[in-house]
Amino acid sequence: MTLDLRTGSEPAPPARRIFSQAVFDTRNVLRNGENLLLTLIIPVVVLLLALLTPLGSDRTAGEALVAAVGLGVLATSFTSQAISTGFDRRYGVLCMLGLTPLGIRGLLAARTLVSVLIITMQIAILTGLTWVLAGWTSTDIGYVVQSAIAILLAVWGFTAWALTLAGALRAEANLAIANAIFLLLMFGGGLAIPLDSLPWAGLAQWLPTGALVQAMSTPPIAGLSFIVLLLWGALGTALATRFFRWEP
Repeated sequence: MTLDLRTGSEPAPPARRIFSQAVFDTRNVLRNGENLLLTLIIPVVVLLLALLTPLGSDRTAGEALVAAVGLGVLATSFTSQAISTGFDRRYGVLCMLGLTPLGIRGLLAARTLVSVLIITMQIAILTGLTWVLAGWTSTDIGYVVQSAIAILLAVWGFTAWALTLAGALRAEANLAIANAIFLLLMFGGGLAIPLDSLPWAGLAQWLPTGALVQAMSTPPIAGLSFIVLLLWGALGTALATRFFRWEP
């Protein structure tokens, strides 16, 4: 007679772990009023100002949509993720996740998927508003594919940097720095103010927001922009893997 000491359970496959965590996090984001203000209401307000007021007189409807989508990507995949992950770490939620097979790369993948799901909803709403208010639409499949790839690269990079901040700093410092970076990139990175109107436009195109705006531009000028987004994503992932801490 032999004694079977096996527990009878094994970790779920990585894809299932990531998807389950992403669904859980997405529900939490959608229940949080502050997150909805940051990720949806602010981009919608910026789009409405650009389409309906003299503030947007120097932008076409398509350019206004690009700026609003870029702002939504920044708010969702960087600022919101940095703040929520920072406080999850402070209150010990990340310690519990750290005991699971998810791991830092799994957490990065799950948080990236959360951003993609929410940004998909943002794009649907913002595109619908632009069509209703300005009659803008795009039938250029190449442009749509180019923009989608750029958004995915930006989401990856922003999420990696969000986890880097949230995993390395105290929650209060992380909150202040994440909001400061949001405002700096919003007004100085080609979003609220057109990229070519900035005195530092040459420098701004090397920022992730500037690269994202250029990569979503038409006619396509995205060659360098994709490289910039790849570099920001790779560097952010390396730093998150190196410096992220689960414990407070």
